[in-house]
Amino acid sequence: MKRRNFIKIIIKIAILSWVVEIPGCRFSDDLDNRLDTADNIMEDRPDSALCILNSMDEFKLRGSRAKARYSLLKSMALDKNYIDITTFDELQPAIDYYLKNGNADERLRTLYYKGRIHRNAGDDDLAMQSYLSGLDNMDLVSDSLTLARLLVAQGTLYYKQYQLRNLIDNNIKAAEIYGLLNRLPQQLKSYFRALNGEVIIGDSIGADSLANICRTLINDCPSMKNWSLRPFLNYSLKFGNTDEIIYYLENVLNAGITDDIKMNIARAYSKIGNPEKGIQYLNKAKVAPDNILDSLSYWSIKTEILENMGNDKAALDAFRNYSRVLEIYHDRLFSNELLFSEKKHEMEIESLRKIHKRDNAIKWILAGVAVLICIIGFIYYRYRLNKAGRMIAEQNAEKLQLEADKLQLETEKLQLQTKNMHLKISQLESEQERLTALLEQREELSSEMKDIIRERLDLLNGLLAKEISNDESYARPFRKYVETLHKDRKKFQDSTRKAFQAMYPNFIADLIKHGLTEREINYVCLYSLGLRGKEIGAYLDLARHYNISSEIRRKLGLDTNGSNLGPYIRKMMSRKK
Repeated sequence: MKRRNFIKIIIKIAILSWVVEIPGCRFSDDLDNRLDTADNIMEDRPDSALCILNSMDEFKLRGSRAKARYSLLKSMALDKNYIDITTFDELQPAIDYYLKNGNADERLRTLYYKGRIHRNAGDDDLAMQSYLSGLDNMDLVSDSLTLARLLVAQGTLYYKQYQLRNLIDNNIKAAEIYGLLNRLPQQLKSYFRALNGEVIIGDSIGADSLANICRTLINDCPSMKNWSLRPFLNYSLKFGNTDEIIYYLENVLNAGITDDIKMNIARAYSKIGNPEKGIQYLNKAKVAPDNILDSLSYWSIKTEILENMGNDKAALDAFRNYSRVLEIYHDRLFSNELLFSEKKHEMEIESLRKIHKRDNAIKWILAGVAVLICIIGFIYYRYRLNKAGRMIAEQNAEKLQLEADKLQLETEKLQLQTKNMHLKISQLESEQERLTALLEQREELSSEMKDIIRERLDLLNGLLAKEISNDESYARPFRKYVETLHKDRKKFQDSTRKAFQAMYPNFIADLIKHGLTEREINYVCLYSLGLRGKEIGAYLDLARHYNISSEIRRKLGLDTNGSNLGPYIRKMMSRKK
């Protein structure tokens, strides 16, 4: 009986829990929708987003992820409404959850606003630490807008450390991102920050490049024109001439004077030769006692103006104040760099731990892969072993086929060599008949030419006999003659020219008509034999044989560089037969 009553009680509790859960789920869905709405309007209407978040009861949020999202959105809304918070009461749930379980975008957002809170609290060291951690997985980030803002914020810290090159690089990267997002005002401001860095460094090339980019962008964003006057005035004070300084000074004065620009106006008046008016504006400038960078600018400008006024004593006092502030700045800068070094060292140690952990994981993975490869290799070996007989038979068949193909190729090669031999014999016979007919028909030939022709006829007879009988002994006189020609190149060229003069008198006459010298005709006859330019140069031992070749082209009316001389000579000879 008691058991049955107990079961009934359990069933009633379960039904009651289910009934209560249904409105709870609906309420949770409503909270998620409101978070989505706040997230969607955060950029354009941060005040409305903050109102939505303030109207929510965060204690009714379920799960660490929902609480982390509410925490991050609330911190974002406060920052965008210029409500500077210095504690982590709002952001801590997001830090606890997203830095361990969040994706790259969630980690980036959390670390950016964590750095913003550190900045509000005046702890630049921890702010830089947050920004550096936020950039660890920069390649995985898709939230480009937050990435650009982080780069700008980090650049501000670099400015306070006088790491101006890092300031410039960060703002140029941020400007490129803003440009891709079509956020022109933010893009211009980032470029102007980079321009200010280039001005302080004194890099005229970098400053000119950035100034040109800014001038181009301002045409598409007229609302930024007045805002841009101060950086352009600062740029002209460093690299511009007097006319440029006067132009921007007049525009600044017409646009309205603010406290933050009075020091630049003072320096501008000093540069254009009116230091008295410059000191008036400088005395009106308000510099916060704890703002060291503005104090340095103030005393630097005052020293310059007093020097231009000829008040050396007051200028010396101003310079002493400048040196005193500069010493304070260096002390703070040095201590900051030491703190950053310690943080970077801690980050390097943590990075080494991660690398070590990753390497151990890789070792285990490689070991598993090696075992798997061994197993696959053994299976493959057994498979190959079972197919060995068939593969050997296939290889033997392929070998026999290759041998048969090789035999067929050798047969075809012999047939081709036979055809070539018949062709050579035909060419030699034709040349022999031509020379014999020349001796018989041309009685007017001189005895020297007849001797040359007979000598070549004897050589052709020997070569013909060698090709027919394949007996090298018939070619010995030819080999001996070739050795003689190598020793006496001039004699060979002259004999060749005379032989061509006997066989192709019109060809030689045409060359003479074109104004070729005897030496050039000898050179052309070598082309007629079928030699190429490089071969002729090697035979005649002419390192710059193309000089004579170019001269021959010119006389024959050919392009001195483009025409191929050998084929042209041989065509010319065949036409003059």
